[in-house]
Amino acid sequence: MWKKIAFIIIITSVVFSVTDYFFTMRQSYNKYLEGEYFFRYEATTVPAMDKDAWLDSVENFEKVSALDFTDTRTMLLYGGEFEVYACHPHDRICTVIYGTKTIDDFPVSNLRFKGDDAAYFNGEKKLTYEEYIDYVKSLSDDQLHSDMVNTSKVASFKEVLEFSFILIGVESIVGIALFLLHRAEQDVLFDIILFVGALGCILFEIITAVIF
Repeated sequence: MWKKIAFIIIITSVVFSVTDYFFTMRQSYNKYLEGEYFFRYEATTVPAMDKDAWLDSVENFEKVSALDFTDTRTMLLYGGEFEVYACHPHDRICTVIYGTKTIDDFPVSNLRFKGDDAAYFNGEKKLTYEEYIDYVKSLSDDQLHSDMVNTSKVASFKEVLEFSFILIGVESIVGIALFLLHRAEQDVLFDIILFVGALGCILFEIITAVIF
């Protein structure tokens, strides 16, 4: 009896796993389009006044000398070039993250982006579904847990995809084993173990579907 129930569950779970695999990817992409999931883009700060301009006039020199460079915003605007993460552009300002500091209302004109990042940052371009999935999969664990992404769910999403792919393989193996052993007389404990394993697989898929 346990074997028959487990066989039904594992077949259902395989179908559910394949469906959930693609559903999870689509759900994550939809949240990216809606803005719930977003990427912060690497940028280099462009000084509001270069060092040569400091010496152009006494007025400029005195102005810069009076600045408080212990203030992160001031340092980023006048202290040289720094690598930051930028997000939330609006009305020519945005939010930048430098180390543990978050600076709001930072001028976008004082940022320099690489390649097409400026277009994605400004919202002029959006990643296609395929580009989004490939981009997330290409990110390293360090990048997924850095300021590049706004939520840990993106990292979890990649982990779920990888685990789901493995799970589909495991379920297929278990399903084949159940099919081959369908007529064999096995210990009841063995049947129960297969049943619990099959049940665990489908419960995992249900949980991930609800979370993502």
